[in-house]
Amino acid sequence: MEENHTKAGPYQLLLMEKIRQVADPNHKLSDVLMDILDIGRDATYRRMRGDTDISFEEAVKLAKFFRISLGEVAGYSEDSAVFKRPTFIRSLDDFREYMHKSLEQLEHIQAQKNHVMYYFAKDIPVFYHYAFPELAAFKIYVWLKSVYGIDKLDGQNYDLSMIPEDLVQLAQKQWEVYSRINTVEIWNDTTILSLLNQISYYYEAGMLSSREEAVTICDQFNDMMKIIYKQALNSQKAHAVNTEVFSSAFYKMYFHEILIMDNHILTEYGERRAMYFIPYAGVNFLSTADPELTRNMQDYLKHQVQKSSLISDVSEKDRNKFFIRIKSRIDQLKDRIASTDPFL
Repeated sequence: MEENHTKAGPYQLLLMEKIRQVADPNHKLSDVLMDILDIGRDATYRRMRGDTDISFEEAVKLAKFFRISLGEVAGYSEDSAVFKRPTFIRSLDDFREYMHKSLEQLEHIQAQKNHVMYYFAKDIPVFYHYAFPELAAFKIYVWLKSVYGIDKLDGQNYDLSMIPEDLVQLAQKQWEVYSRINTVEIWNDTTILSLLNQISYYYEAGMLSSREEAVTICDQFNDMMKIIYKQALNSQKAHAVNTEVFSSAFYKMYFHEILIMDNHILTEYGERRAMYFIPYAGVNFLSTADPELTRNMQDYLKHQVQKSSLISDVSEKDRNKFFIRIKSRIDQLKDRIASTDPFL
């Protein structure tokens, strides 16, 4: 097929820029494009420089491979940003797909060189719950039953013990990957409230099978916080299987006294590439690699970090006071559960 050697227009240059933003830096981009388009090296470089037009068929191939919306390219404007949205969760199968997609995203982040994940922790980052089977099952139970209104599994009313084993295993895999991701988390005193309130509500409403089950969840809550404390003490992530040792990932924990968090996530890959995740309809996230928006979020993040206190590695007194407050709240909840019995 004869190539069009007229100088490419702005949409092609924008498409190439978006490809560079999301492409795996561990692979040479020209080699990847050669394989996708099945063309020679010179022809590939001409398209990358904009000396040769990319055909519509080639643009579709590139968009599919790199998961870029051509509508995003065609409708680009400086005051707009396009987000990718996951499947809206309406069923158990939708939730299972969400768990698979989340695992894929974590694996992609962990595979990037010089990656860092920034987590604005309105709630305790969910991946920590996944280190403990009962606590993981409880979080899934809350989401399915209260967030998405899935009241029956296989046509039957269900309880915590009936959460499908494959979902708990997917959760465990997410924890294993998260333990290898370089992470900066910003917490405050409200970060633990959601889990405290969920345990209290489900126990008092009689939606747990026994007082012992509620106490077990509280115990695992305490064990989870011990892992996070150990990470803060040593500035390293705990190993997923043996939490007595550390993984290769670094960990920084900040305490922000004023800011109310929002569970937003920003991931950086080196100096130029970033991805921003914003909560969407429960546990899902919308994501974008829009360069202007991610730069704005990076600036916002640095500003919030400056207003926060680093409590990992340093600030021993502030760190201990923070975790003592958390343990006290968990123990108060556990004592209240132990002294009551809604199942009488």
